[in-house]
Amino acid sequence: MLLKLRVRNFNGAVLKVDAPAVAALQERCHATWRAVAAYLMDSGTVLDADSVQQVVAPAFQPDVFLSHGRGDREQVLQLAVMLEQLGLTVFVDSCLWLNAYTVQQELDESLSARRNSPGTHHFHYHRVVRTSASLHMVFNAALQRLIDGCELFLHLEGEAEALRTCVEDGRHAGAPWVLSELMFARHLPRRGRPRLGLEALKSASPMQPAVFAAPEATHVMEWEVLQRAIVDTTGFPAASYCHDHQVFLDHLYGKLPLSEQERSLLGWI
Repeated sequence: MLLKLRVRNFNGAVLKVDAPAVAALQERCHATWRAVAAYLMDSGTVLDADSVQQVVAPAFQPDVFLSHGRGDREQVLQLAVMLEQLGLTVFVDSCLWLNAYTVQQELDESLSARRNSPGTHHFHYHRVVRTSASLHMVFNAALQRLIDGCELFLHLEGEAEALRTCVEDGRHAGAPWVLSELMFARHLPRRGRPRLGLEALKSASPMQPAVFAAPEATHVMEWEVLQRAIVDTTGFPAASYCHDHQVFLDHLYGKLPLSEQERSLLGWI
């Protein structure tokens, strides 16, 4: 991960995306999870992070990871489609977590039934709880790998959202997974863009690891600024004529007060 950006007051109600494009994105999510469900329900499956990730996102590494609360899902999917139309690869966290609950329910029903008691239903509490905890840890590990490899971690914070909504308590319709993602992104080392050609030979000494400030210094942007950046780059080629990096991401980063170190990681200096 190169940059972590929090977008305040996200409100995608004004986004104009064709409904078929959003439906196609949702179908990709569902298709993935039908494969995941079939994989997990196989009696010979061994539950481990590597195999699950290959089913969830085989040979896939997003440019942008979208982290958001549950109530903003429909609008976030529209934003994801817009970013894909700009030439980016995007992963939406709820595409995993909301489907994970469905998969978990199917597993619970399978594990809680006794084969030698036809017509009856027995709930094996300890077996179900153990499998549920293991499954969510494996899903979390798969998501962390996607976050680690992305360039931009984009946390969309709705108007009524706060960190306390990350844990459901009966009063707030929050997303528990957001807290885990934010905590993981907080401790990730920042990696620069790969530099090709002779630039890689300019320094004979190994690069020093980047050191970043505490989470409170994370870049913050208003939703209107992000929306303007999308409009500004719509219609441009996915990559500029001088390098292979995305025009939209460079344009977006240009609106942030980047440190000298961050500019170096981007290859701007």
